[in-house]
Amino acid sequence: MMDLLSKYLLEPVQYEFIQRALIASVTIGISCGLIGTYIMLRRMSLIGDALAHAVLPGVVVSFMVAGKSEVALFVGAVVSGILTVLLIGFVNRNSKIKEDTSIGIIFTGAFALGILLVSQLKQVHIDLSSYLFGDVLGVSTGDITLSMIIMVVIILCIVLFYKQLLLTSFDPTMAMTIGISTTLVHYMLMTLLSMSIVAGLQSVGVILIIAMLITPPATAYLLSNNLKKILLLSAMFGTISAITGLYLSYHFNFASGASIVLVAVALFMLAFLFSPKEGVVTKLFRRRSASKMVLIEDVIKLSYRFKDEPGKTELVDKIANELGISNGRVEGAIKTLIGKDLMLRTNGTYNLTEEGVKYALRLVRTHRLWETYITNKNVVDIEHIHPEAEKVEHVLTEDMVDELDEELGFPEKDPHGSEIPRK
Repeated sequence: MMDLLSKYLLEPVQYEFIQRALIASVTIGISCGLIGTYIMLRRMSLIGDALAHAVLPGVVVSFMVAGKSEVALFVGAVVSGILTVLLIGFVNRNSKIKEDTSIGIIFTGAFALGILLVSQLKQVHIDLSSYLFGDVLGVSTGDITLSMIIMVVIILCIVLFYKQLLLTSFDPTMAMTIGISTTLVHYMLMTLLSMSIVAGLQSVGVILIIAMLITPPATAYLLSNNLKKILLLSAMFGTISAITGLYLSYHFNFASGASIVLVAVALFMLAFLFSPKEGVVTKLFRRRSASKMVLIEDVIKLSYRFKDEPGKTELVDKIANELGISNGRVEGAIKTLIGKDLMLRTNGTYNLTEEGVKYALRLVRTHRLWETYITNKNVVDIEHIHPEAEKVEHVLTEDMVDELDEELGFPEKDPHGSEIPRK
């Protein structure tokens, strides 16, 4: 066990280049996760894609002016990103072109300009594949320092301007009403986004950083509706993706940037399928459980209606015929009711217990009160009220039924003249 632990977990971190890669990837995972949360909530994911491509002209111009100075390259990339945002806003405000179209035009133009400038650097080789796909295993100490500084700046801005970012993301009108400049907050966010993209260029590259900006926040969003929890989960998923992806890259000789992103996508798929509230599989089981509960309640109510009918076979046949289902499904529901002590079998006859009768009367009361309500409100024609009540009787809580009864003035009969059971 210790040998496996040493081989798979401890062995990689003995190498300095892996240590640097881990630190850089984790800081970028946190930065992208945090800033990407606000980009996702504002439905601006495409702007992340745009800026990731649009920083190339700034990088090339900075290189032409100041050489390989990391500070110059950083400043040039950020300025290029901010200019792109300003230009997108200008086009959007001064034409009938929609924002997504403006983004598509500007960022492709900016990226093409960057490629054109690269082609003019005859004596210098700039590896575009590294720009697009990154080389996390080749990060320098300077890259790590830059990414850590950007992460700290992003965290500080989120902590200090949490209220402003929250209001402008969810209710910009309210934000303006109380004096918050939505424009200023927007450009602050775009600046932070540009900085996080620049930090990720060396690690995962332009193409894959887009996924890191979107995927961890989207995963977190499937698991919570609380912004603070989404931010924490997003940063956590970014971190997990970075560490796990690098380990996979080391042990299986995968491309590091692609491994990191694929881990992030795998986490998203797990949340998409099994999230407690939003998961596809979870919803499927919930629907099946709800469908089973509806059947059980229908069997209880019909058993009460047919309570004077003797014999097992007749009762099962009548319920199956009424519901249009097989006898086997009815018998399965009856077994569940017996297990819950709502029904018992004596001498081949099924009968509701005292608790079963109370349950059935509660369903009948709900059904007839709802028929009365929708008749009084003229919601549907009287000949259609029964199907509507059949659906609603399974979802109204007892407190809601009591409020409904009180609102109706405690009626004694439903629109069909049937007596409404008292509580």
